[in-house]
This record gives sequence, C-alpha cells and structure tokens, in this order.
Amino acid sequence: MARIPTLPKRKWSRIHAAHLAARAGFGPTPSQLTRLETMTPEEAVAYFLTYPAETTRNQAPDWFYHDQASHRLPNGLDRATFRKLPEEERRMMRQKQQREDRKNLRSAQAWWLERMVNSDHPLEEKLTLFWHGHFATSSQKVRAAYPMLSQNLTFREQGIGSFAMLVEAVSKDPAMLLFLDNARSNRRKPNENYARELMELFTLGEGHYTEDDIRNAARALTGWSMNATKWEFQLRPFLHDKGTKRFMGESGRFDGSDIISIILKRPRASEFLAERLWRFFASETVPRGVVSDLSKVLQQSDFDLKQALRALFLHEDFYHENVIRTQIKGPVQLVTHLCRTLNSRTPPGQRMAQACNQLGQILFAPPSVKGWDGGAAWITASTLAMRYQIAERLVKMRGSFQTDHFFPDGAPDRKEARIQLFDRFYHHPLGKKEQAHMDQVLAGLPPPDEWQRAQYITVLLHLVQQPQFQLT
Repeated sequence: MARIPTLPKRKWSRIHAAHLAARAGFGPTPSQLTRLETMTPEEAVAYFLTYPAETTRNQAPDWFYHDQASHRLPNGLDRATFRKLPEEERRMMRQKQQREDRKNLRSAQAWWLERMVNSDHPLEEKLTLFWHGHFATSSQKVRAAYPMLSQNLTFREQGIGSFAMLVEAVSKDPAMLLFLDNARSNRRKPNENYARELMELFTLGEGHYTEDDIRNAARALTGWSMNATKWEFQLRPFLHDKGTKRFMGESGRFDGSDIISIILKRPRASEFLAERLWRFFASETVPRGVVSDLSKVLQQSDFDLKQALRALFLHEDFYHENVIRTQIKGPVQLVTHLCRTLNSRTPPGQRMAQACNQLGQILFAPPSVKGWDGGAAWITASTLAMRYQIAERLVKMRGSFQTDHFFPDGAPDRKEARIQLFDRFYHHPLGKKEQAHMDQVLAGLPPPDEWQRAQYITVLLHLVQQPQFQLT
C-alpha cells in the first residue's frame, strides 16, 4: 500500500482530535473529545472507521416496512386494476398517496437528523451525507419517499466499501433510474442522461470523455430498468442493445457493468474521487501531493473506500493550519453540531429539518444533479442572519440542554468558565478580542455557581452567534 505522510503521534492534541471529530462526524460531545484526546491518531481514526453498516436497514422509520410506500400505485394496486377505477377515484387516491409521501419524507428527514446527533457511528451519517450530494437524487422528481430512503440505506451499506460496487448499486438504484431517466432507456432510443452524469459528475469529471463515449455508454446501459410496483432494479434483456460498442478505446458487447469497469481503470477515476473526498472532508483547496497520495491508495486497494478514508484522516495535510477550522458549516452540519454541543440527546428531528430547509439544505432534495455547492455559497447576508435566528431558537427550545452538563466538576470562576465554554464550542484558542468580549459578557452576570437557565441562555447565545461558530 502507498505510504502517506502522517501526523506524528507526538503532535496529536485536543485540537486535532476535535478537528477529526468535526470532519469525520458532526462535532464531538465533551466526553467523546476527552476520549479521543487520549488516543493515538491511528486509534482515533479507527474509532470513526469501525461501524456495523449492515444493520442500518433494520432501523428505518416504521412506514418503510409497514405501509404501501413501496408501491408506485396507490394502495398497492396493480396497474390493470388501478386503470379500471373511475377517473375521480384515481385522482383522489393519487392525492392521498402524494400526501403520504410528503409526510414520509418529512419523517425520513427527522429520522436522519436525529441519527446524525445521536449515533455512536457519526462517520456513517457523514458519509451518507457525502454520497447523497455526490450521487445527487431529488424527491422533487422521483416523487416518492420509499425509493429515496432506500437509496439512503444503500449509501450506508456500501458507502465505506468498494467504490466500484457502490457505483454499480447506484446505477441500478430505482431513485436514480427515475431521476436520470434510465428506467425507460431502450435499444431503439437510448437515453444519455445517466451515461453523461456517470462520467461527468460521478467518476471522471468534465473533459475526460467524448460524446461518442456518452452515446456508447448509454447503449450499454439500456435494459437497466426497474419493477414499477416494487421499486426494485429489473434487467430487461429485450430492451438492451446487444451490439458492439466502442468505449474509451475498447470494443465489445458491453453492458453497464462493463462500462463502469472500464471507467474505473482510467487513472483519472482515482484522482477525481480523491479530489471529491478531500473537498468534502478537508478543504476546497486540494494539494496535488494529497491527490497523488490518495489516488495511489485507491488504485492499490481496488477502490477500497475505507482504506482511502483512513489515508485521508491520517494525512498530515489534513491537520494543517490551513485546513483546521476553515470550512464553513453547511446547514446540516451547523444544526447537528449545535445539538451535539448542547448535549441534546433527544433533539426534535422535525424542528431540525425545518431549520435546515430554511437555510437551504433540504435533505432528499438537493437543488440539482450537482448536489449542493457548499463552502462560501452557504453564507449570504440573509442566510447569516437566519443562521443566528435559528441558533437562538434551538438554544431557547425547551429541553435543549441541561445546565449541569456544562460544568460537571462544579461551577468555576468566570475566567475558567470562559476557557471551558470556548473549548466546548470552538475547540480552538480564540484571539484576545474574542476573549475580551466574552469576559465582558461574563462580568455582567452573577458568578457561574449562581447561574440559572436564563444566564446560561445569555452566555450560549453569545457563543453561537459569533462568526467562529460558523466554521468547523
């Protein structure tokens, strides 16, 4: 396996542990940070990489198993029976189904956000969020809750395994088959939408394929369709183009699996994935040396995602001062990090979902096939004001925090209180200006041992409404 420059054990610190927890998850709880600080870098990274993804499908919301959401037709009717019903009855049944789907999608959003806050395996949730943006599929076109959540579960089950297997699973995923129109692609009229995005957005990047490659990949993907009532992949051989295709310099009677295999043999595929992983988990600035290091790991491990993530999280550049606390929190990261920092073990998922929606990140409905732009695009004058308002609502919400969680060893003096609070919210030393501001706030309050909920809220609002809290 390729050797990468790693952070020396002697340099591992509380700041580095907090950084890893923020990027491999949604920020550390106080107890988690204390535990990570005592580990070696290898142990801390292993802590995040180890989780039983195969159990997640048994933990979805109840409706996923018990209602008729798995059927595209209302009430689970077969197509022939549904067509025989009067038009008015069909219309009412469709409207009822649409209402149920909207309700179930809200339920899925809440379920996922609660997992982000409470899960003992935060990287599972963070990776699922990454793949959701990478293989972006929206409920606004799919128009059904069941396949959207089923795709989410696929990201969990395969998101840390083989990238080749994940790409094939996504290519056969009913939500994706509908979203990019491959479900109806056939040998007489191949649809090129998925073939194009497979290369441009998912595996290679723009400029690394030709229009002929798109046309022949589309031909190879014909017949990859779905069962319209069970939301399952279905191969339809009579729709498949069995003729010879020429794709990226190779010729043969290729199908979709062959196309994926040929794509991943190209050096650009590992470079592209390395860049995408680095931009999401580390920084928008991607050093060429890092891309080379991670690309080699991917190539030598046959695109093993766990090996690539291990190399990324151990890489010394991941802990560079230009990476730590330089990433703007997306709405999901902002809301979940705040709930984890407050140690809110029972966050209201629906309230968190509403907050994320207001800030422009609607789970299960990314704005386009490119996903969310992220980075500086999250912050505008209006969204920054909304971020402060939403943080205030979450802090003031009943049951959002317990006062005895903030100073478990007893209330300290004002200076020590400031140090502990800064450590809890920012995990990083702040400048003299920020410290002076907080000292002024604390000077106007009673000593910490006399604080009631109102005083805690005053202090928390100052902390979450500082510009530093927008960064991770």
